[in-house]
Amino acid sequence: MATVDDAAEGAEQDESGDEDVQTGSLVSQSLPHEYLKEALEFDVESFRLDGTPLGDRGTLDEDDQFLSLVDEGNWGTLEIDGAVSVEQDVVEDAFPFQEWEETPGRLALVKENPLAHTRDREILTDSPSGGEIYEFTLSIDRDDYRGRVKIKPFLTRTEKGESGGSNHASKVGARVADGLSWVIRLDDSEDGGGLLMPIIEDFSDYDEFPGDNHIHYLSLDPPRNPQLYLNREHKQVANVLNNTGTTGGPPRLREVLYDYIEHSVWTQLLMQTAGDTSPDTGEPEYAWQEDVLDIFLDELYPDLADDEAAIQLAEDVRSHVDIPDLVQRIDRAVHHKFDIPSDATNLIEEAIQSDD
Repeated sequence: MATVDDAAEGAEQDESGDEDVQTGSLVSQSLPHEYLKEALEFDVESFRLDGTPLGDRGTLDEDDQFLSLVDEGNWGTLEIDGAVSVEQDVVEDAFPFQEWEETPGRLALVKENPLAHTRDREILTDSPSGGEIYEFTLSIDRDDYRGRVKIKPFLTRTEKGESGGSNHASKVGARVADGLSWVIRLDDSEDGGGLLMPIIEDFSDYDEFPGDNHIHYLSLDPPRNPQLYLNREHKQVANVLNNTGTTGGPPRLREVLYDYIEHSVWTQLLMQTAGDTSPDTGEPEYAWQEDVLDIFLDELYPDLADDEAAIQLAEDVRSHVDIPDLVQRIDRAVHHKFDIPSDATNLIEEAIQSDD
């Protein structure tokens, strides 16, 4: 079954030349196509806590695009109203001339919360037009997040383009532009809370945990939700994972470490969900597995409806013949969801800048 990654493989080969874009950024220099960094204007107009304007609650720094709610209790939902602007010159720089009128692009806000191991997006528009402003309302449910939530706009390509002499992206899913981030700092829950919010423990204190050479452990013991544990005995690693900064080397390293953990965790969750899903009805055994299916089914089986895709997943995991192919598709789906190369490149860029 073909996936978005399958469709992009040819384009990936076409773009292997890695031309130097000369923008002063390693991220841009390492890409084989034009990348417009901080070119999208991302404006937040208002915040509401449980439907009430923020007022003097929290600590708001509009210049640095930062809101802290660390000292604010008794709230359930933060709503954010704003807009993302796409200038005409962004469209003209990101896409070739023949695509300016109907751009094969998608404008989305990516919402990332490393401590809760979540990264999701809200699509603002397909085929954005130059000079247009796209309004949005985002919601952050306090029970679902922990620590720092970063919200950033991206413009990505949605159709395979022509490769060759052009310096424009041709790969499906390639990011071609972004904007400055807004960062929301939330209260930390004390016990790890909901799905995948990690708890830090000394692994040597628990017989069921793996050896002390492990950084993390995912408990899938029913009937509770999966619980992620981080090993406190790796002190330096634990300190990096607990870092709450937004710039500098330690935060960059934290993102890369969480990418490594996320890949392992989501692969385990997908395999467990596949095994617990009925090949007759497509229904999973536990409620949390419905969330896992919602996240990945479109990526794994883009040509099937959700119920058909769930049944196919359950059948594939039970087939000895199809298991290798399923594992490869799961690996591609997890990689497509999380931008691992970007975080690693940012870390390298930080290291190079520190050496200068």
